[in-house]
Amino acid sequence: MFESEQLLNTPEIRLNGSQRDEFRKYLEKSGVIDALAKVLNELYDEPEKPTNAINFVKQHFGGVQTVDMDSDYISNLKRRIIDLEFEAGDLKNKLAKKEEENEEYK
Repeated sequence: MFESEQLLNTPEIRLNGSQRDEFRKYLEKSGVIDALAKVLNELYDEPEKPTNAINFVKQHFGGVQTVDMDSDYISNLKRRIIDLEFEAGDLKNKLAKKEEENEEYK
């Protein structure tokens, strides 16, 4: 239904022929065109059109990515917590050894 040429020929996108082709290839290669077309087709197929199409696009386009990003972020934080717990344990052991050594010198 929605093709990359339709999206790139809008008045808001003013590029000369070679710029448009390069930009189109970039958008296609990165999956942007497919993702936009999918969301626009979902909007087109909605039996009752939403009153705010922008919000519809934001929810359907950005929602999956946000969840993925949040999931990755949380996974990274969990790994960082584990690393810091090990580091804290090592530091506590070193501190205990130093305290024992100090007690021996007294």
